[in-house]
Amino acid sequence: MRKEIQGLILLCAMLNGCQHSEQRKALAETRLQLGLALMLRNSLSAAALNLDEAERLSPGDYRVQLAQARYAQLQGNTRLAEMRYRKLLKIAPFNGYVLNNYGAFLCRLGQYEAAQQQFTAALQSAQMGARADSYDNAGYCYLKAQKLALARQAFAKAVKADVNKGSLMLAEASQRFNQGDFEQSRLLLDIYQRQAPATAESLWLQIRFAALAGRSRDVQRYAVQLAQGFPQSLQYQQYLANEY
Repeated sequence: MRKEIQGLILLCAMLNGCQHSEQRKALAETRLQLGLALMLRNSLSAAALNLDEAERLSPGDYRVQLAQARYAQLQGNTRLAEMRYRKLLKIAPFNGYVLNNYGAFLCRLGQYEAAQQQFTAALQSAQMGARADSYDNAGYCYLKAQKLALARQAFAKAVKADVNKGSLMLAEASQRFNQGDFEQSRLLLDIYQRQAPATAESLWLQIRFAALAGRSRDVQRYAVQLAQGFPQSLQYQQYLANEY
């Protein structure tokens, strides 16, 4: 009887410990998600309070450390961000999200070779989507380094790994065109066209490139495709208004 009571006491203690652990995890998750949401709204002071509490509750969670690293980047604290990433690599050395984020961080600093090493390492990770992200990140890093041929290769692999990367590249191509970065915009548009069907946005960008080069026949050719395929689109209305 005494042994049975002792066993019950031990079981209750274990259950209470598990329950407490689960509560800490749930609280940490809440704080993490709130911190990330506040970062997106640029409420950085409030974000910091929640991320710090998430770290106190769950210091070994790589997602918390990654959020802290991204927070340091937003604050412009490169040294602290580097320290966070170094800590992350000890916690999750083979995690694709960690490697990709660290590579992107290094690329922003102009450390292109070191960045590409991280992207290459991330290709071996098991995380869903990490492979496509690695190629995508490598492509943009090659663009930043003005290595356009390598960027083209990386982007093509990214779209093959995840077709959704194509629409993101198209949006980026439009943005870079608006910024006057025509060479890189053209590269991104070419990658999209080889991997995905024409859309109102891609045809509109083709029209703008043709108009920029003074190729009136190409303007008309793409305009016909736009009218036939997307007559109700905003892009076709812009064409009719000669806004290209």
